[in-house]
Amino acid sequence: MSVKVTTCFCVIPNEVFQAIFSACRSDNFDLANKDVNNVIAEGYPLSYFFQLYDIVVDADNICDEQKARVCKKFAEADKCLVDGADEYLQLLKQQAVQCAALSNMPQDMAF
Repeated sequence: MSVKVTTCFCVIPNEVFQAIFSACRSDNFDLANKDVNNVIAEGYPLSYFFQLYDIVVDADNICDEQKARVCKKFAEADKCLVDGADEYLQLLKQQAVQCAALSNMPQDMAF
């Protein structure tokens, strides 16, 4: 008996990623918040949302320090999700950090 395993049953459209990335670059958190609400309303699992990581890493117009701040938050959010945290709150926090990093805001004190 052979079993066919599908590794990805949900593909988030590239337009969703581009909209969120553009909202974060616009320095307007309200736009990013709206996009987060849309992602959650569409029912996309946050684990697939981490594909945005590729867009951040491949972006040529973002400095390494900004990429590091965003990628660190991706790792923290992933850990929190494994521990049972709320997807909406983790995505919103991720987008807040991404907006701050891409807008060159100073990094806040770490807790």
